[in-house]
Amino acid sequence: MKKTYLFQRIAVFVDYANINRSASDFGIQLDYADLLEYLTAGRHLVEAIAYVPIDPSLPHGRDAECDELWQARYFVKTKLGKRIGETFKCNVDVEMTIDMLNAALDMDIDTVVLVSGDGDFIPVVAYLRGRGIRVESCGFQANTARELVLKSSGYVDMEAYLDERFGEEPDTEHELEDEGEEIPVRSQLD
Repeated sequence: MKKTYLFQRIAVFVDYANINRSASDFGIQLDYADLLEYLTAGRHLVEAIAYVPIDPSLPHGRDAECDELWQARYFVKTKLGKRIGETFKCNVDVEMTIDMLNAALDMDIDTVVLVSGDGDFIPVVAYLRGRGIRVESCGFQANTARELVLKSSGYVDMEAYLDERFGEEPDTEHELEDEGEEIPVRSQLD
């Protein structure tokens, strides 16, 4: 059972490529509307932004996914990737970091929720926490950087979320890539 902090102003930032790939690895299709409801948990949602990479060879390939995110109350920011051989690369880390800083410092946000397991966000997490802003990270434990979890104010384990909401937990090994050791799972609002 998670605690609820009423009247907290919250902003949610979704690294769509990161969290969607992790979900796909476990054969799961996420319900982003339900996830947003779960993450806000009675707090005041000021902003929710999803960052969606676009394959340059298929520029409208994610239109339906983007529409679903819009309908789920996310502001959707797309970025056209660059071809690299047979695949494409689309880093949104800088855009997400700038938006997290702007939201936290200009919109009087109490809590930032980062839906990503990417360790590249550790510096912005540390900066925001140093400014007195709560930062909750959210991801699949097996695909989340250990240090990101430890540096965050709280951690939402996607496996626990799926089990709590839908009675199903994905089949994962519960190990982190960085050090291969299990970490204690902290609830969203520890």
